[in-house]
Amino acid sequence: MAPETDITRPSGPRKRERHAPDARRRALIDATLQCLRECGVEQTSVRRICERASVSVGLVNHYYASKDALIADAYAEVADNLLGALVAEVERHGGCARARLSAFFRASFSPVVLDPDLLRVWLSFWGMAYRSEAIADVHDRTYRDQLAVLEGMLDDLVREEEETDLDARLGAIGLAGLLDGLWVEWCLNARTFTPEEGVRLCEACLDGMLRRLPRNGATP
Repeated sequence: MAPETDITRPSGPRKRERHAPDARRRALIDATLQCLRECGVEQTSVRRICERASVSVGLVNHYYASKDALIADAYAEVADNLLGALVAEVERHGGCARARLSAFFRASFSPVVLDPDLLRVWLSFWGMAYRSEAIADVHDRTYRDQLAVLEGMLDDLVREEEETDLDARLGAIGLAGLLDGLWVEWCLNARTFTPEEGVRLCEACLDGMLRRLPRNGATP
């Protein structure tokens, strides 16, 4: 969708409803994400966000020190919710460590994740991480959280499979990179591969790691 060039104002004063603080913050985050999807970060201003959320600019100043702080909060919420959904699917599935990793792969290629609108928002976050300390901090923290989840499952896998000496930390970094790269490519062009093929690629990568990625100092 092309960025908006202006904001259409209502013909008369807009009636503002009273909301609980959490609801007002929720409205600001939702409006921020909508603006980032539709307009990109350069066209996402505090004024535009407030128009979408039907709140005053003063309310943003009440909750956030800057636009970057608001966008960082939105980034954290999106990333945390997404990882939470993946973890919930793993916990729902249960089973052995390999089965839980397979559930994580399948959930990573589910419709809730394979969403081009989500990519548009994420590209805004990534672009801002280079010039905003607040957003860079969220990126670093949420990436560590993703690695911790994957590394924990890989550690469990190593304990269950006696014949492997996989370096779980490096394995987590490799799987995270593969998942992120495949996600970006699918969102840019869904004809490149199917979700089922994406899962197969992750499973094959894990199989290769189990054979070829030992811990530091070990011989493959």
